Amino acid sequence: MHYTAFLASVTAESIERCRTSRDHQLAVSMVSSFPHDVVNVEVQPLGAVLAEVIDVGQPLRNDGWHPQRAPVVVDPETVMARSRRLDEAWRIAEPELGGLMGDVVGDDIDAIRALYAHASANHEWVVSYLSTPEDPQVAERTLVPTTTSAEVGG
Repeated sequence: MHYTAFLASVTAESIERCRTSRDHQLAVSMVSSFPHDVVNVEVQPLGAVLAEVIDVGQPLRNDGWHPQRAPVVVDPETVMARSRRLDEAWRIAEPELGGLMGDVVGDDIDAIRALYAHASANHEWVVSYLSTPEDPQVAERTLVPTTTSAEVGG
């Protein structure tokens, strides 16, 4: 099954509201979406860094569930460090990603880098979650946050 991955730049207050209420809505200052398959980039260290920035974090909620993986959240300090590692991994990998491979994943990686740079600059958290499964019975049990735009302080 193919999922769309979402990264959202979110304030600490929005994370707390999502964690302590039945409301799964996040106030985001920026959101990016791309095929989750981008974590399978074979050029290293870029592939490993992409897998980390997309799929590794603390659970957004204790009751979160998804057949692939539950929504996760990354604190601002880790976001800054990951943003730097992602930029460095991209710089190293870019010459190897020429041609068709670069055309296929380049825009997605640029969107991921932009989201992390935005969150880092605004000292925000990054929430990562996957799209709703196609099976209605599975989808009913799945936590997929909804988002609304928020003003970025600054």
